[in-house]
Amino acid sequence: MKVINDAIHGQFRLDGVRRELLGTPEMNKLSHIKQLGLAHLVFPGAHHTRFEHSLGVSHIAGMMAESLGLDEHETNTVQAAAMLHDVGHGPYSHTLEHILHERGGMDHMSITEGIILGEYDVLRDGEQSSVLERQRVPDILERHDLDPKEVAGLIRGPGAGGTERSLTAWTEGREDFVDKDLTLAHLVHGPVDCDQLDYLLRDSHFTGVPHGIVDYRRLIMCLERHGGDIAVEEGGLPALEGMMMARALMYSAVYFHRVTRVTEVMLSRAVERSSDQMPESLDLQRRVDAEIWEVLGGAGDYAQDMIRRLKYRQLLKVCCSRRREELTPQQVERLLEIATNPDSRRQFEDDLAHRAGLLPGYVAIDVPNVKLLLAEPRMSQVDVRIIGDDGRTRWFREHTPIAEALRNRQVSQAAVYVITLPGHLSDVAQLAERHLFS
Repeated sequence: MKVINDAIHGQFRLDGVRRELLGTPEMNKLSHIKQLGLAHLVFPGAHHTRFEHSLGVSHIAGMMAESLGLDEHETNTVQAAAMLHDVGHGPYSHTLEHILHERGGMDHMSITEGIILGEYDVLRDGEQSSVLERQRVPDILERHDLDPKEVAGLIRGPGAGGTERSLTAWTEGREDFVDKDLTLAHLVHGPVDCDQLDYLLRDSHFTGVPHGIVDYRRLIMCLERHGGDIAVEEGGLPALEGMMMARALMYSAVYFHRVTRVTEVMLSRAVERSSDQMPESLDLQRRVDAEIWEVLGGAGDYAQDMIRRLKYRQLLKVCCSRRREELTPQQVERLLEIATNPDSRRQFEDDLAHRAGLLPGYVAIDVPNVKLLLAEPRMSQVDVRIIGDDGRTRWFREHTPIAEALRNRQVSQAAVYVITLPGHLSDVAQLAERHLFS
């Protein structure tokens, strides 16, 4: 048994399958990947990692399992899935994922599944000799009578190409399995799940932004299983409203903070524009945050300049931005092309840089959320089943106007940023006005 002293949940115990998973390279790698990437350059306390988040998610999964009355096998399954849900993340998590994927790598969900099924190894060439008596994730799961396919399916989650599509392949003759499996999947990824409850609490604590405080114990106490889904008793409605509001505010205040976006753009451009001088994508995905800096340090003048600027917080600046309602249909169409076609974006950025007398890479066009351009707000999935005191089941939107407000709320105030060097803001802004927003 292992006792964890956690900054958010206090002391809790890990035993059984989770105690063994704790010793794997897959889990320990997460100790060197920051939960919020470069957000510590904006929020100085945000140095927490994917490792501690994963432990917290597993702990909350256990609390939810107890509240829902899950049996021992179900509880072990959902706690293992919760603990492993982030093992596929590479360095700087989502910041670099799209670039590595574009270069022929895999997204973190596919890697997570590969790790759980024993089809992907996080160790790089030459590292195996330092990991003695290694136990692989699927072997640990099977030793505790857990099906790696079931665990991997819960992490992929319903509606994400995992659980619902895969169920028929491994549930022959088990009529109760679909409802049970979807219930467990919603605990890991759903409108009310252990992942977001922990990251809201944890990110709020370490950034010092109080918006993420949630009455999660009350909310968990009011959970019920309902036809393969998770429902909330009416008594937990205020806690649910608080969680939904917390999520909306944290997206605006932290995850889509303008300066945080600038830091992410600087790092991603350094990797993107140095691809010819860097290892192949799968090798990079197996590294941790510090090892990316090591690689960039030898990847040419541009990459070195970007990491020095990040090191000493000499950041690029936003010279102009636009809200969604300020854009014409033609401008939206142009930005969608830029946001979804990396070659087109780089060509446009370099054209603006050339016109401004700057080297390539020193003008960046950032679309924080493509869905915002498509009028599909990130917060659109806010519906949860509420079990009323009268025994009837209604949707969250039928109980409170907050649901509709959150559905329409923009998580990023700006649909697009144009970013460049200090001292060139006015020139680049004028060029962007003429060539991007004309």
